Amino acid sequence: MHIKGIGINIDSPAIDGDLDLLEKALGNIQDNGFDYAEIPVHGVDAIFKGRLNWLQTRVIIDILKKFKLKYTVHGPDLLNLMDPSNFKLQREIFKSGIEFTNAIGAEIFIYHSGKIPLQGEINGEGLRQNGLPKVPSPKKIERSKKIEVKTLQELADFAKNLGVTITIENTSPEVEEETLWELSKRFSNGRVFPAHTLSPQTPKPIFLQEVRKYKYGTKIEELVDQVKKIDRDNIGITLDFGHAYLASKYYHFRFLDSIKLALPYVKHVHIHDCFGKFKASPEDRDIDLIQFGIGDMHMPIGWGEIPYKKIFRLLKDYNGVLSLELKPRYKRFYRYSLERVKELIESIDNKHKIKKISPFSKNDN
Repeated sequence: MHIKGIGINIDSPAIDGDLDLLEKALGNIQDNGFDYAEIPVHGVDAIFKGRLNWLQTRVIIDILKKFKLKYTVHGPDLLNLMDPSNFKLQREIFKSGIEFTNAIGAEIFIYHSGKIPLQGEINGEGLRQNGLPKVPSPKKIERSKKIEVKTLQELADFAKNLGVTITIENTSPEVEEETLWELSKRFSNGRVFPAHTLSPQTPKPIFLQEVRKYKYGTKIEELVDQVKKIDRDNIGITLDFGHAYLASKYYHFRFLDSIKLALPYVKHVHIHDCFGKFKASPEDRDIDLIQFGIGDMHMPIGWGEIPYKKIFRLLKDYNGVLSLELKPRYKRFYRYSLERVKELIESIDNKHKIKKISPFSKNDN
């Protein structure tokens, strides 16, 4: 493998705009031997109402210069070019994120794939007479995706002049809100249509399988198709293996085949582990779910069930940054996680088997 280096994320809620905490986090990342740190532009309060705050940004730059690290940038979690009600502001935020990436000397700006926003419907806006949300038509969904394509083409041209590559990240299947829309198909004038999709023999109701229409990035083939339509050399994919694994379990597609499909377009990766068990509600807390192995857990690799040995064999020609994305609760295992990644790289380069190290074995710890 000819990678640029190994990095790790800075957790945006943990920093929450506190630049003293940013500096402390960067020191920890450097001390643990990483090459890169992934900076959340929203976590450092660099953008205000769509505009880059240059006073704040210069303070951030001064902090970043204290370290020998290189950087990538993660865009705001709520950034969404398929949000018609806030489209102009979303575009301005995106553009400012690109400017921030250039300002700190980074090359990669990460954007979560767009989705049809549902907040208005869930809050009771634009409901049918029976009180259920209106289901968006296929035409509306496709129109939103086309708007994202056109906008990303324009933003890619802007980013290219600044030496920035935009990468679209595949997302995990978050179906709580979307399910309400699918359920609303079965209601008319207060009556429920009986549906075979809800029979006891159905392992997962089919209407739950349909929610990906509103969030195309959960399906790798649809993300690849969107990137092809954008057709810019500085647009690619951030392949998040944890998200892909969760989606493969939920939508029943072949995980490794999806990785192979994405690889020609991958310019960045996110590495973390989970058990592939979907989290039903965003209200559920990690401390209540970890015992059950549920959720987008962002654990050190080897703690979950994602087949990273097989993944790294597929990554033999990848030449970007390998970026770990762990939750702050695992910060004591930063160096441990870095060593696991280095061992996987060495096993691929030297074509030898890697010793299995499990946190659940008394003899390995």
